[in-house]
Amino acid sequence: MAVRRRVTSVASLLLLAIFAAGCGKIGDPLPPIPRAPLVVEELRVEQQGTRLQLSFPFPRAPRTARLQRMDVYRMTEGLSEAMGVTPEAFTTRASLIAAIPTEQLTIRNAAVLFTDPLDLKTTTKNVRYRYAVRLVNANGQAADLSNYAVIRPLFDLAAAPGRPQTAQREKEIEITWAPPAANETGTSPANVAAYHLYRRAGGEFIRLNAEPLRAPRFLDRDFQFGAAYEYAVSALSLLPNDANLANAIESNRSESLAYSPKDLFPPAAPTSVTIASINSSVSLFWPLNTETDVAGYNIYRAEDESTPPAMWVRLNAQLHKTASFRDDRVMVGKKYFYQVAAVDLFGNESPRSETVSEIVAP
Repeated sequence: MAVRRRVTSVASLLLLAIFAAGCGKIGDPLPPIPRAPLVVEELRVEQQGTRLQLSFPFPRAPRTARLQRMDVYRMTEGLSEAMGVTPEAFTTRASLIAAIPTEQLTIRNAAVLFTDPLDLKTTTKNVRYRYAVRLVNANGQAADLSNYAVIRPLFDLAAAPGRPQTAQREKEIEITWAPPAANETGTSPANVAAYHLYRRAGGEFIRLNAEPLRAPRFLDRDFQFGAAYEYAVSALSLLPNDANLANAIESNRSESLAYSPKDLFPPAAPTSVTIASINSSVSLFWPLNTETDVAGYNIYRAEDESTPPAMWVRLNAQLHKTASFRDDRVMVGKKYFYQVAAVDLFGNESPRSETVSEIVAP
């Protein structure tokens, strides 16, 4: 019986070994995983002033074929024509308006961009444009056409507003501009419903107004003195039979204005200056100014209260940082007159405080 059990165990081990060997067998070679096609499915177009901006997400799917170029096609059609167009009809009527190598593609925020200039003065008015793009891979193989992007441009588009002008105040910059007198086509009155104001501080232009501006004026309260800004403004033109500003088309932007706010506004004069004398010296005290940009104080002295302001002696060689001052360069028994002025970070000095005086005590 023991011999039979050993034989059975050996047979079982052999079967396991054969099964394990079968699991490790290399099968027939698999075909290579194909690369994802370069097909654009989310092509969009919108009017930006006298430009038509095409965009679509940049194709970055796993194993996407390498891109050689992008071909852009445009077809002009009448407003009465059917919206449905077959690929065959499109390729017959459309024109290739651009073939852009990969290295020249404009990519921003993970989207491919293409700008088609729009001449509103010479182009037939009652038309629409149908666009499609086709991507070509590194082997010269062209993908299928993208989806269509169709737009009817607004021809009654306001011309760009006038260059912004600024008026500086202590806590705000007033920005104004002249409204456009006509449309881009030369017709008038200008199709202006509102405005957008933009500011740039070394990077991209950023819109300042949360809601469309009905008047050609804006108060910029979020600024820093000494910073370098550029301002530009655009008009909003309404679409035919559509009073919704959310659907309005922006005009070209105005000529930009470079502007650096300068702080020419002095702090308030220090108040409630008190004075005392003991041990052959004179001490002054006053509350700190409330302005956040005060850098320090100047302390002035005269021996005659009627001395002209320019003749008073400044006692501090550098800006005095605290709200108290001790004058040791005095003579016992002599009367001295004092004034204090605040100075901000930009060197603007406040009016001087009211005059205080004291006879030096021993």
